[in-house]
Amino acid sequence: MKIPLTFISCDWGTTNIRLKVIETETLSTLAEFSSNVGIKAVYQDYLKASDKGQFSYFYKTLIELIKNLPLEFQNNLVVVSGMASSSIGMLEMDYANLPFSITGNGLHWKLITNPTSPDVLLISGVRDVVDVMRGEETQVIGLYTILANYDKGVLLLPGTHSKHIYFCNNEIVHFKTYMTGELFELLSKSSILSNSVQEKQWSPKSKKEFVRGLNLGFKKELTAQLFAIRANDILNEASKHHAFYFLSGLLIGEELSNIKNEKQRIILNTVSPLLKLYEIALIELFPNQEHQILNDETEVNAVVKGHSVLLKTIAELEH
Repeated sequence: MKIPLTFISCDWGTTNIRLKVIETETLSTLAEFSSNVGIKAVYQDYLKASDKGQFSYFYKTLIELIKNLPLEFQNNLVVVSGMASSSIGMLEMDYANLPFSITGNGLHWKLITNPTSPDVLLISGVRDVVDVMRGEETQVIGLYTILANYDKGVLLLPGTHSKHIYFCNNEIVHFKTYMTGELFELLSKSSILSNSVQEKQWSPKSKKEFVRGLNLGFKKELTAQLFAIRANDILNEASKHHAFYFLSGLLIGEELSNIKNEKQRIILNTVSPLLKLYEIALIELFPNQEHQILNDETEVNAVVKGHSVLLKTIAELEH
């Protein structure tokens, strides 16, 4: 495969899609478009359209979305990662096994050519013994271009399903998923605690309650403290705003308790407002441990960098 001068970077997740026209050599963004037309919504529409095959339906949807980019780029190669390679996506691909190189060697990919429409390079996900991910592997490859001086560490990717990804000697060797974000959503909006918590702008008092929750979660007291939020509301008319951040701290503290015995560098990469919360957590819970905080812009550009690295790796392997 020949490396193109420009390509379309496509991060197609469960709930949204992000398209960027990238100049391959400089990684400059020439145009971009994002939408909430995620894999889940497209799959649901596909199920109602029985006259088309799954790949054809997703491919047509992708082409329609690409039309939001400038005309001169609409026939570019599209590098697609995320949920597009899942059973509810464009084309299901097997997970690659660990370990895999930070160059992407070891991942699975498939080049789908079309004489009249854009070619698609579809990237697979990765599996551990009892865990899976799709999309984060490309992000990690991109992030590692920044972390090239580090031989060993754990990379934290907080979100709805937070990932802790371990790398060693230029390979991704292990990862684990924590449903921290989804649990917070369920507990704060759908559980008995929903009437006892209420979001409000961050304040010094918010931080105090967040840190209190962090330390209790870090001590594995999550389940013992959850109902206390409800009881404190009923018996003491406690602040629902403070309880909101206390709950957040409990969950994040419990998640991070799983790396308390790790002595290696901790690297954090996510977007605000999670970035601030996890940064406070690392400072509070790991005061004597080396860690690095990557900013919002790094997270946004990581997938693009990962796609660029994969293009070069695939071209070399197929040369």
